[in-house]
Amino acid sequence: MSQRGERPITGRKIRQLGSRINHVARFDREMLRELKEDKNATGQAVAVLLLVGISYGFGFSIFNGFQKSTLSPNFVISQTLANMIVTDFAIFVWSATVFLVGTKLFQGKTGYWQLARPLFFSTAPGILFLLIAIPFSPVIVAIAVIASSWIISAEFVALKSAMGFNTQRALLTSVVGLLILAFIQMTI
Repeated sequence: MSQRGERPITGRKIRQLGSRINHVARFDREMLRELKEDKNATGQAVAVLLLVGISYGFGFSIFNGFQKSTLSPNFVISQTLANMIVTDFAIFVWSATVFLVGTKLFQGKTGYWQLARPLFFSTAPGILFLLIAIPFSPVIVAIAVIASSWIISAEFVALKSAMGFNTQRALLTSVVGLLILAFIQMTI
């Protein structure tokens, strides 16, 4: 039970979560602004992130299991959890990087969670990664391209809305963030 005696998960909250996912997936800037300001949406944003991580982890572990002929419940569970952790960690690192680049270098006006909530919701099309478990190469490629493009586009709109940037500043923030992460990866 929560501190106020409310049930933590209700049908209304689940419908609200679904509605928010739907609006963000359709690039609804008003919903992105609402998520930026709604501190109560942080739990839902993290839930979306975890759902996307599990979707990717499960889809990839099934795909990988078919490829290696090692498909077993233990393999699927361990690979799903490992891929989920890596995916979610990568999204946290990305959100922190664009937050720092956007606020310190390009004078964006937002707090970390004000940016993270819309960014986490914008990863919702990643639920499609469940379908990469289908062992048919054209489907896997199509899903990967569609889901990745959709996520990148939604995150760009979320970054632009949350930071109050024009298209050029949002693009520069993304490019500089990617360059910083690529540099860090090369040095490790």
